[in-house]
Amino acid sequence: MDGDRGNRRIRKIKLGAAWHPERIERWLESQSAQGLHLESVAPFGIYTFLADLPEPHDYRIDFASTREIEDPHYAEAPTAAGWKLAGHSMSWMLWRAPKGEARDIFTHAPARVSTYRRQAVAMLIIAGIQVPPLISGTMALRRHDELAWASVLILSSAVMSLALYALARVTGRLLSVKDS
Repeated sequence: MDGDRGNRRIRKIKLGAAWHPERIERWLESQSAQGLHLESVAPFGIYTFLADLPEPHDYRIDFASTREIEDPHYAEAPTAAGWKLAGHSMSWMLWRAPKGEARDIFTHAPARVSTYRRQAVAMLIIAGIQVPPLISGTMALRRHDELAWASVLILSSAVMSLALYALARVTGRLLSVKDS
């Protein structure tokens, strides 16, 4: 990708929902068509792009477990299908291929079921981790010991609510795949 844009790096923040990876995929594709090609992704939706000439790409996201990521054979199937690992953040593996040149990946039902199950477990763990701070915060507020616990209680409640919402959405997608 040698272009006249000087290959400068541009960072953008884009929050994505685990139950709608297609939205992030389409967004990455639109960035690529504008000449911003994914170089890396960091936690909390911080994407680094290399500015160059517009070149359309397809993107796919896989939610791989740590065990899968560490498996030396993990990348064989996507690579054989024409995909290249474009970046990853925690369990999000982002694959890129020139527009229309690679066979699609992660679309067959068993792979999607596995992906949604991993997402559901992650959301359940995140929600479960919020239980101790919620209990401690509630007890501290009842004793009027520390008003600072109110912020912990609010934050933990928000995180738990979001995780449970995500769990419900992922479970809905999992059931729709199983029914099809």
